[in-house]
Amino acid sequence: MSGLVSFLALWGACLGLTALCWRMGGEPERRAAGMLLAAYAVSLVLGGVRIEGVKLAVVAADVLLAAGLVWLSLSYRRWWLLVAAANAVLVVIAHVTVFLEPSIHQRAYIAYRMLPGLAIPLAAGFGAWERWLAGEPASAGWLRMRPA
Repeated sequence: MSGLVSFLALWGACLGLTALCWRMGGEPERRAAGMLLAAYAVSLVLGGVRIEGVKLAVVAADVLLAAGLVWLSLSYRRWWLLVAAANAVLVVIAHVTVFLEPSIHQRAYIAYRMLPGLAIPLAAGFGAWERWLAGEPASAGWLRMRPA
């Protein structure tokens, strides 16, 4: 039961931080939020196929997320993008490590992916919060509340 509670808390925190990025963020925060939501959706919907205990859809989503965050970090001058991209690359390294050494215990593999995976939406949330503290406007666009 505690495993389910921690899983739901993890997903709730990630989705909450992603929503914060969408609501308060500028263009890079919103792009990262879209990438995170796409990676979450692919991982949940297509996460059943496994090879050597590794879910292929999760690996593909994490590789594409890392590539997208590296591209964003090279395109925008935001410190949090470097942190998020570095952590996404660490998650990909975790996948590669399990492919190269399949005898790694499953819990170690999950823990190795979890901490950097949590740091990605956390860094994006800090980026959106920093934008708000600096008084920079959030990106205008759809799903943006307008004052009455």
